[in-house]
Amino acid sequence: MSRLPLAALALLVAACGSSVTQAVPVPCARPARPPAPAASAAPVSATASAGEVVPGGSVTFTEAIAGPATVQVGCSSPLQLVVTDSTGLAVYGGGAPAVTGPLCGAVAVAAGASQSYQVTWPVDPTLPGGAYTAALVLGDAPQLSLTVAVGVRPPACRRGRS
Repeated sequence: MSRLPLAALALLVAACGSSVTQAVPVPCARPARPPAPAASAAPVSATASAGEVVPGGSVTFTEAIAGPATVQVGCSSPLQLVVTDSTGLAVYGGGAPAVTGPLCGAVAVAAGASQSYQVTWPVDPTLPGGAYTAALVLGDAPQLSLTVAVGVRPPACRRGRS
């Protein structure tokens, strides 16, 4: 065997090796969780405990009346919740537990004060991922809507594995 082809091969390998660059690693990070949604229309405001939930989890919604205001609130289920999917199909409906006394009827809230009501959405474990709209109705106050994402977050990155 001739030494010329072997020398050419050695020269080619040496030349290629000198131009190889190190790959820059891509940072491994999960997408940030969406912020907890909020909405308001005087005299009420609403928030959700989370902007994202996994199927089988739950989200608690809080609606507050800010004074000075008077809102007519039902006693049997003061805060109503209807959750719909992106097509407008209702996937959940429920309400806050019954209340008595000054928490229902004509609820008068003084200036600088507030009165809150809560309702929880137990997310069905078979619910497909996506954006869902929670419509909240507290008596004769304006309806408020909040969007919550349902889905499973991507797992943590695993470096060095393919």
